[in-house]
Amino acid sequence: MTEDFLKNIESIVTSAGYECVNAGLRTDFGRTKIQVLIDSLGGINVDDCELVSRLLNKFLDENSNLPGLDDKRYYLEVSSPGIERPLFKLDDYKRFQGREVRVRLSSLLEGRKNFTGVINSVEGELVNLSCSDGEKSIPFEIIKGGNLVYRFENENEDKNSSKNKKRGNRKK
Repeated sequence: MTEDFLKNIESIVTSAGYECVNAGLRTDFGRTKIQVLIDSLGGINVDDCELVSRLLNKFLDENSNLPGLDDKRYYLEVSSPGIERPLFKLDDYKRFQGREVRVRLSSLLEGRKNFTGVINSVEGELVNLSCSDGEKSIPFEIIKGGNLVYRFENENEDKNSSKNKKRGNRKK
């Protein structure tokens, strides 16, 4: 996907009042798929996705000669990034400081490629995580992928109470 193409998609999404989290082009089962992730402060619902989809479809119909859109054989997917939002840019890591993230690396760091921890800070090109086994400074250039981690409140409590309920039912 050309940079101009991405900028047009981002411009359409932002002019509609949403954040363009990511836009990408890939091939699924021989068809081109344009995938766009949108977000807003209040969250995203189906109506938001439908609105952005209509705006993008209009743009795509008018610009079907763009590279990668041969014969108009593509489909568009507009969706929310979800509660475990993927992080693509260094600015994403800055924005979500204080939140727990899971990162996958393209090369080993301390003998590992996967880390989970809270983002303490972003200094230059380093993402600083507080992990269960200590502080980690991870160069952004080796982060292959990352996402927020969502944990249910009282997760352990809920598991224990459901186990106790099951055990209680057996005794009767």
